[in-house]
Formats: sequence, C-alpha cells, structure tokens
Amino acid sequence: MVARRSPHAARGNRARRSAVRLLAIVIGLGVSISLGLAGGSAHAQKVGVAAAVNPDAFSGAGGARKQLTIGKSIFYNERISTDASGVVQVLLVDGSTFTVGKNSDLVIDRFVYDPRKDTGEIVTTFSKGTMRYIGGKISKNVGGVTVKTPDGSLAIRGGMVQGSTGVGPSIFSFLFGEELTFTGGNGRTYTVYQPGYTLDLSGGAPTIRETTPEDIQLLMASLTNSAITTTSPQVDPPVQPPILAETLNLQQLIADATATRIDDELLRQLQALQDTSDTPDIRSTLGGFGAGLVSSSYGYGYDFGFAASTSPNDYTFDESTGIVTLTLRDIEGGSVNRGVFEFNAGGNPAANLLNVSLFAQGGQPLEVVSSSGFIVAEPGPLCSQCDFIEWGEFGATFEYLAGGQKTITDQIGLGWWVAGNVTDPRDLPITGTATYKGTAVGSIALSGAMSTVTGRGDLNMSWDFAQRRGTLAINNFDVAGGNTPLNASGTMIMPGGVNRLSGNLSGAVGRSAVNGGAVGAIVKNGNDPRAGVIGNWGVSGAGGYMATGVFAGRR
Repeated sequence: MVARRSPHAARGNRARRSAVRLLAIVIGLGVSISLGLAGGSAHAQKVGVAAAVNPDAFSGAGGARKQLTIGKSIFYNERISTDASGVVQVLLVDGSTFTVGKNSDLVIDRFVYDPRKDTGEIVTTFSKGTMRYIGGKISKNVGGVTVKTPDGSLAIRGGMVQGSTGVGPSIFSFLFGEELTFTGGNGRTYTVYQPGYTLDLSGGAPTIRETTPEDIQLLMASLTNSAITTTSPQVDPPVQPPILAETLNLQQLIADATATRIDDELLRQLQALQDTSDTPDIRSTLGGFGAGLVSSSYGYGYDFGFAASTSPNDYTFDESTGIVTLTLRDIEGGSVNRGVFEFNAGGNPAANLLNVSLFAQGGQPLEVVSSSGFIVAEPGPLCSQCDFIEWGEFGATFEYLAGGQKTITDQIGLGWWVAGNVTDPRDLPITGTATYKGTAVGSIALSGAMSTVTGRGDLNMSWDFAQRRGTLAINNFDVAGGNTPLNASGTMIMPGGVNRLSGNLSGAVGRSAVNGGAVGAIVKNGNDPRAGVIGNWGVSGAGGYMATGVFAGRR
C-alpha cells in the first residue's frame, strides 16, 4: 500500500460560563450605545464604555484628564491613563475588552465596526504600563487589531494577549487565539502561533519562549486591584433608549461578564502551565510531494522539463478507495500549468494510472487523448530511521491536444513521491531549533541524453522555529559510482500560518553552476510534531544538466 492512515486528533472547544451573558451585553450595547456609524454625527465617535474602574483611572483628549467612572463612554482618540493603583476595563462595542493596568497609557486611535458584517478595525497606541486584550468580533479578521508599542506593532488575531512595556520587562504573552505577530522598527516580523508562549523584547532582539507562571504573576499584579468599582450611579446617558436598563443593571452586567470571562481564561492558563502530564494534542494530515523530469515529443523535437508539486496538499490518499492523487505543476516548461494524476495504489503497476487532467495557464482544460502509468511504494525507508515517512516512484505517459489541435506526447519515465503526516501549523514549535539529516533521491538528465538516470545524495537541514527559517543542503548527489556530484544549498522560509517551507537553491556540479529551488513541510511521528521533513527539489545549469526529485530527513 502506498500510504497509511493519518489519524486526526480534534481539540475540544473552549467553553466559557460567560458566553450567554456576554452575548446579551454585546446585543444590548449595539442598541444602547451610539457608534457614529449611522447618521453621520459630527461629534466624537463613541466606541465603548468603562466596564470596571478603580478611582485612580483617567481619560481625556487633547491634554484633558478626567477621572473615569463606571459606564463612562469611551471615544476614539481618547487617552486612558492610570496612576500607581489605577485599573480600568474598557468594553468595546464589538465585544473586545482592554484592561489597562497600573501606571499605564493607552489611546484608541481608530475604531471602525460594521455589525452587519462583523468587520472593522481597531488601532491603539500602548505607550507604557500593562494591558490585556480579549478579542471580539473584529479580531477574527486578518489585520483587524493593531497595538502600537514603543518597540514595534502587534497584530492580534482572534485571541487574548497581555503584556507590559515601558516599565520593567517588555513582554507580551499569547494566551489563546490564532496568532500574535510583532513587527519591529526594522521591518522584521516574529509570529507566535501557539498559546502559552511569550514574545520577549527585553533583551533588545525579540525572542519567543514559553510563558512562565512568573510572567503571568507579574502581569496579574498590575492588572488586578481589589479596589475596582463595579457599580456607580454616574452613567453617561445613551443616545438611544436604554432597552436593557429597564430590567437589568447594565453596568453591573458588563462588569460581571468581563470579569468572569477574564477569570475563567486566566484560571485555565494557570492550570495548563502547572499541568505537564498531558500528552500534546498533535493534529496532522497525510500529505506529500512529487517531482519528475518530463520528456516532450512534438514530432520534430525532444527535450526535458520539470514537473513538481508546490504544496503538501498536492499529494492525497483516499484510504476507502485506494486512490492516490498527485498534482504536478509547470509541466513542460509551463505550457501545462497543472496536471492531476489519479493512481490506483493497489492495482497492477503496469496499468494503474486511472486518469489524467491537464490545465493550461489560463485554467482551461486540455483534451487528453490517451494516458498510462504506474505508482509503487518502496518497502524500506528513504533515510535512516525514517520509517514514519513513505516514498516511492511513479511514471506516466500522456498524449493531449494543444493549440491548433497539435498532438503532444509527454512522458515522466521515472518520477518520485514522498509522503508523511504533515503537522498542523498550529502545533509546530515556535521556539528552539532542529537539525534534520536524510537522503535526497531523484532523476538526472544530461545534455543530449534521450533518457534519465537515478541519483542519490545527502539531505541536511537546520531550522529555527522561532524565526521560521533555516538552511537546506543537498550534497554528494550523483549516480552510483559517479565522480561529478551535485552540491547545492539555500535559505528556506515558512511565512504565515502554514506548514510549507520554500526557497532557492544554488551550487555546482563539478565546475558548472546550477540554480533551482526546494519546497517542503515538517512531519510528525507519534506525538513529536517536528520529527521529520519531506519535500521536493530541482536544479538546472550550464551544459544541459537537470536534476529533480524528493527528500526526507529525520530530526
């Protein structure tokens, strides 16, 4: 069998006792607080209310500084500041919450919210002190929430973040959500994808490390205060009738729900930090890569081109049907933009290519006249102790009609595939490094040759999980007994919330320079989310040298 089952572990949803109460608050605020989004009011736009206040908390714009009271409307461009014992919780109309700790300054520079589409933007300047942000509806959108700090800007997506700057250590802890991205003054970005990790800016150069109980205790000491007021008769009158106020104390409800939501989440985080006995919940999906050299015959010429996968999603295996689907791109130098090959993994190797679908650069399908091919799995591992990674060969011959009804016959005499349990990007470490060693295998075509030969070499990769970048090298790649090996290397990067690394390769075969690239992904083994790496690669150079194939390595 070509591929094994990829077990999927599902994480449970985080239930919160405050969900119903918070929903009622958001609905009520949507009715009772004027946002300035409708009616075009010339007055400053109200964006939320002060939900819980310590008397040493203040707000104002243009140098004014007035003491905050419960229910006080908050406007954009209004500075929220606290003294040595001041704490304030601000509930925005999209459901977001800012808690501003002692000796802190925060300004809501921009607030735009469309409640019909749950879209908008929040931009704040956090100049000093401590703060906690709990994401509302706007935070679920990419680029929805930006917090500017003296060190750089934070982009928060769908999460809860707390941190400090300007006084004491400059740290930001990611407590839950999709991601926290920091962009420094030099333009470099650092992203935390996994809750329970902290972005530490105290040492000058940003680092990402595990959140410690000391981090949480330090921030909690500033973000909580026993003197916080949760009731007050001084409430700004809403522009529209206060519908909820007829049956409920709105400000008490706001304060209770905010506090409950915060307390529940912090309790969960503290328990998680103290409990190290649980087995990590590592999610994965079977994926892989393929590559081969395509020989093309036009009736008047013969040459080679590359065909390769560009994503681990380009390899799939349906266990119920035994069908392997392999997608290759830029076939025949790009005249065929994409080819989808379906193989029966359990069939006769001489005749188990079931279907070929070809698409031109514009996406239009090309008519396939005939096709044949095979796929096989090698019984032994591609590299030492890589038995959790599968690999093998495939081949395909396909005839299709191009422009002007010209018949073209392409052949991948011997291609290569590799597959494994691709780790969910949310489960990849966001700190630390790893070194991978393994094997690269592939096909070589030389100038004037009418066929390819098989080569084998060494795969080495170093990876920095915090920076999401590393170096990949293929060395001593050659046919058995050859004396002109390929040596090529390059920098790989993994941007965004995906498990896909890619980069350029450069090197030489003897004295001839070659250039190309590689694509890969990190794969798991059991509960180790960073156990191995798989991918494909290809290079070409002077003298007609071309080589492409797959690689696998073990940490």
